[in-house]
Amino acid sequence: MFYKRLLATLAALIIVLGVPVPAMASTLLYAGSDVTADGGTIFGRVEDTSPDSAKLFNVYPAGAHPKGEEYAGCYGFTWIYSHDSYGYTGFSDDNSQGICPDCGSAHPHTPHQAGGTNEKGLSVTATGILHQNDEIRNIDPYVKAGIDEAEITTILLGEAATAKDAMLLLTTIYNSYGARRGVSVLVADPMEAWYIENLSGTQFAAVRLNPALLMLSADVSAIGRIDLDDTENIVTSHALIETAVEAGTFVGSQKDNVIDFAASYEGSGSYSIGSRMAAGLNYIGAFNTFSVYNDGQGIPRTAYALSNLDSRGSIVPLYTHISKARKLSVQDFVGFYRTSPIGKTMNAETHLFQIAEGDKSALGTVEWVALGNGRYSVFVPCYPMLTREAHPAYRAGHAEAAIATDEPSGRLSFDSEDQKRVVFPKGWSDSMYWCFEALSHLATEDDTAEAAIVDELKRLQEEVYEEWADLQEEVENAGDNALSTATVGSITIAERVYQGVLGFLRAHLDAELLS
Repeated sequence: MFYKRLLATLAALIIVLGVPVPAMASTLLYAGSDVTADGGTIFGRVEDTSPDSAKLFNVYPAGAHPKGEEYAGCYGFTWIYSHDSYGYTGFSDDNSQGICPDCGSAHPHTPHQAGGTNEKGLSVTATGILHQNDEIRNIDPYVKAGIDEAEITTILLGEAATAKDAMLLLTTIYNSYGARRGVSVLVADPMEAWYIENLSGTQFAAVRLNPALLMLSADVSAIGRIDLDDTENIVTSHALIETAVEAGTFVGSQKDNVIDFAASYEGSGSYSIGSRMAAGLNYIGAFNTFSVYNDGQGIPRTAYALSNLDSRGSIVPLYTHISKARKLSVQDFVGFYRTSPIGKTMNAETHLFQIAEGDKSALGTVEWVALGNGRYSVFVPCYPMLTREAHPAYRAGHAEAAIATDEPSGRLSFDSEDQKRVVFPKGWSDSMYWCFEALSHLATEDDTAEAAIVDELKRLQEEVYEEWADLQEEVENAGDNALSTATVGSITIAERVYQGVLGFLRAHLDAELLS
């Protein structure tokens, strides 16, 4: 066996344990039906946080939150459910030990859900962190008990039936309760999609995305110059322009009701934003136009910003200047999220949604799920509106990884930059997340191991594509048995992936380290 323990060699692998750690970053890609290979809408997001911070994927039943229940979130936001909550698929941080890893509380709530699809066909992704400028902060600071990204997915999927409903619900919450931080949220159904950003406590902008649109955001505001008179496709807070004017940051024309939202509200960010944007733009366009080094400095906002104004100032359908080398497929999205530095050790999970335009049936939406580092993971599909149970390895919860001062006997561990050792939790190998984390560390440490891992994951991903094509046909012909066929079929595909990864780990780790 060539591994008894794992050595971490990158600063990104340093983790701080015992401290609540919310999602730190994300990269969002959206392609409308006119720019995809299958003629449907595809979008996805990777959620980044501290390495070895486990994520679970589960199915939450309808009525989990009854009408009238007060839901208390992580940081002070509360919500009264207006009806019995819808059932939905969703990711959440691992609080299986009874303590929320985000807020450190034991009160009953769902810790930081990143995305999912509900029984009505609404899909939500909500983990993008945005950065406001200091002048806006002084005028309209974030609200301590406002809604946080940790609660947005939970509330929207439980309450809203359509993308329009979800957008209106979230913006109403911003108006009534305020926001705890700046985030970007994308909501979609088979009929339409909306993208919402807030960069202050109460001010926001929402834009309806169209079939010709290609959009990319890596923790930067994607909303540029917009004419607010386009009320069919633009929804904003009432004082959006006035707040920026008061702050002295307004860019646009008050006379024409035009604002450059990002230029007026956004501050400087961090966490390799530019390098992820550069890598993403290069991947989509298949050109090495932007440097991923030096944090991608020099990318003009006009290269990716959304606008509904042409060069003459006339209102036009929303667009960006992002170029594409071809129409994008699910396989292209999978490749996108494996591209460094979008795919990295800090990835917690990645979710993709494939929505057939106008198809409101339970077969109209497909969700693709990957846990851990996107570079060394496998994307597994399901019909979220037909899935009633996730594979046990997606749901397996554990204690947090631990810190040891010396090498623990019989436990999988790796050294961090500060010469301490991070120890995987007991029983980790029954978890899809931890299995992929083990692969990530193996690949990071050794080039030979990486080559073998990449080959194995490529083989497994190709098998997934083939088995999914077969399952789609089975479900379409299953009639009244469609629900059970879809649930069992997606679990079967996930089981093949899990056993493939586990088999690889058994071949490359001492047996005692797998427990």
